[in-house]
Amino acid sequence: MSEKRSEEKKQEKIYTIRGLNEDLYESFSGKAKDLGITVGELMNQAMGQFLLTLEVSKDIKQKVGEKVERASHKFIRGPIETLKQIINNVADFELVSNISELTVSRSDLELAEKPLIFSNIKKLEFSPDVDVDLINAKVRSIKVVDEVVIPSTIPVLVIAKKCQLVKRIVQVKQ
Repeated sequence: MSEKRSEEKKQEKIYTIRGLNEDLYESFSGKAKDLGITVGELMNQAMGQFLLTLEVSKDIKQKVGEKVERASHKFIRGPIETLKQIINNVADFELVSNISELTVSRSDLELAEKPLIFSNIKKLEFSPDVDVDLINAKVRSIKVVDEVVIPSTIPVLVIAKKCQLVKRIVQVKQ
């Protein structure tokens, strides 16, 4: 069976979740319909965002201590944009998230004022002009990403050490 067909099979699998609140599910289902996507697609996005929130909360805890940890429990319940704004103000990094495909160039990284966390991106690609020193200086972590594409000049393990919940790292030969 080909890898693509195997991936399609995984995506087609049906899961039963017992104990869902009916009103919450109906509201969630309605939001999916309003957005023009399936409940499964919205659920995947929500689970990815929840995992991101937990990971970011962990990063914040390591940087600014217990005070932010207590506040982060409130953030989880709030809108994601509010969370991003607060994180960017409190933390020493910027969050780039919820993008289907993103190509990042050398100039993009050089213009970043703080180290970056890339999260909840289907395909993240670093252009050939990006080098290992720039990755080390500007990329703090890569989380909940399906595919990371890097130039052959960047060692795979440099990127792998920054990854959490990344499905695949592809090194493009020049």
